[in-house]
Amino acid sequence: MNILNKIVADKRREVDLKKSLIPISQWEKSILFERKTVSLAKALRQSNSGIIAEHKRRSPSKAV
Repeated sequence: MNILNKIVADKRREVDLKKSLIPISQWEKSILFERKTVSLAKALRQSNSGIIAEHKRRSPSKAV
C-alpha cells in the first residue's frame, strides 16, 4: 500500500467513525446547514486580487 492509499483509507475510517457518532440527519438540522453557500469562483472573479499558483507534475509520495 503506497502512502496515498494509506491516507485515503485512514480518512475513510475517520469519516465512517464520525458518521456513526452523529447521524447526517442531525447535521442537516444544524444551523450550519441553514446559511447561504458562497461561491469561491464567483468571489474571485469579482475581486481585484490575483492568485499565484504552482502546478506540480510529480507527487511528493513518489519522492520526486
